[in-house]
Amino acid sequence: MTLDPSQICVVLVETTQPGNIGSAARAMENMGVTDLRLVNPCEVDHPEARMFSMNARHLLYEAKIFPSLKDAVQDCQLIIATSNRQRDKIQGARSVAELPEIVQACKPDVPIAIVFGPEQSGLTNDDMSDCNEWIYIPTFGRTSSLNLAQAVMVLLYEASKLYDKELNHEPDAVEPALSKSIEGMKEHFFRILEVTGFLRLSSRGALWGSFSGMIGRAKPDEREVRMIRGFFNRIEVTLKRKDKEG
Repeated sequence: MTLDPSQICVVLVETTQPGNIGSAARAMENMGVTDLRLVNPCEVDHPEARMFSMNARHLLYEAKIFPSLKDAVQDCQLIIATSNRQRDKIQGARSVAELPEIVQACKPDVPIAIVFGPEQSGLTNDDMSDCNEWIYIPTFGRTSSLNLAQAVMVLLYEASKLYDKELNHEPDAVEPALSKSIEGMKEHFFRILEVTGFLRLSSRGALWGSFSGMIGRAKPDEREVRMIRGFFNRIEVTLKRKDKEG
């Protein structure tokens, strides 16, 4: 089963800090989720919200505002509550690592709401009872609560494990520089070693082999080769200037 990000909405209940809404929107944008729903939020069109949202500012402007959690999730079938603690009235809370398994147990096109409570108190028991799955994020330090945006990112990352892999934006592969560029850089380096008196004829072969091995492991691209040779050019210019002054 694959999951489309459009199936997911993030519901923030009574968030008190505009910056947290902005940061949560940024996390959503990173993970391809665009449906932001707010229940009785603080001011959304706020400088802090805009600043922390970065390139996800459009999500703030498109966010839907609701008077209650029930209203916010009416069109959802899988409603996942998040909490940093166990609740006596709520049994069966599961680790966030089980989120993909929870989603896979549903029909493929299930609309999903992931619900987050206020920063200080979390979701109320009434809010928790409006949900049909309950998730917690295991922590191992003295503090169990996470920043709101951190929690949003963790939940969405786990959900993204079910995304179609073609949605993943892998970084462009770096092409190693051409052999002639590498050899030109090595020759340039050795000219500088000779000019500075560092290189002795007897050690040239060993040093050439060591430097070639180091460059081979690094696999610089054309831009990096040009940058390194730029350094070498600056060294040569400086040495020539000192010779003239001397």
